[in-house]
Amino acid sequence: MTKNRTGEDRNIPFRTDRYFCSNGEWYFLTRGGGQQGPFSSKADMEGELMLYLREQNLAKNAISS
Repeated sequence: MTKNRTGEDRNIPFRTDRYFCSNGEWYFLTRGGGQQGPFSSKADMEGELMLYLREQNLAKNAISS
C-alpha cells in the first residue's frame, strides 16, 4: 500500500525505483532524467545516492534562503 509523504495531498503520484543493476553495475536515476553510475556495488551506489540527495537539498535550501 502506498502512503502519502509529508506535504502530499490525497492524490499519491506514481513512484518507481530510482536505481537499477545492468551487467553487474549499479546506477541511479535523477528527477531530471539523468543517470548516475556505474557503481561496482549496490552499497556504493546507495552511498553516492545519499550524497547526491544531500547536495540537492543543500542547493535547494541555498536558493530559497
